[in-house]
Amino acid sequence: MHRLVAQYRGTLLAFFNKRSQSTWDAEELTQEVFFKILKNGNSIPVDHYPEAYVYTVAWSVLRDKSRRDRVRLRSHHVSFDEAYAKEDPISPEHTLSSQETYRRFVRTLDRMSPSVRNVFLLNRYEGLSYSQIAERYNISVSTVEKHMMKALSQLKSVMMESR
Repeated sequence: MHRLVAQYRGTLLAFFNKRSQSTWDAEELTQEVFFKILKNGNSIPVDHYPEAYVYTVAWSVLRDKSRRDRVRLRSHHVSFDEAYAKEDPISPEHTLSSQETYRRFVRTLDRMSPSVRNVFLLNRYEGLSYSQIAERYNISVSTVEKHMMKALSQLKSVMMESR
């Protein structure tokens, strides 16, 4: 296997670089080829026609990647750097606005009745389900739903004011 890697790694990288979107993909696909060869073990006649076998596996790996990309709509993905390079830096006005919205959000939580606030916090921040909250407070799930609707309504009005 070491001999195959030493002999074909460079040519496989070049092969995949011509056919993939990035050097990262090329490296990953090259490793996948060697992994598949290693996984198949001694059942493959690598000694007789190693180059043909390596490139047969490479085409198979490339075809599998193409199928995965199509299913996952990879052509619609945007890299993190591309997505955030276009945005303007955060302005002081935006920072101040965000801080003010946060303060209003906290004030609204403080003004809520304890039961409404607790239901909201347990659901949104602790991750408890409505039935778990109902069991904890010995109330009905319907009551939990009403408390959540009330909390969300009050918080939504705060968020609408900040726009």
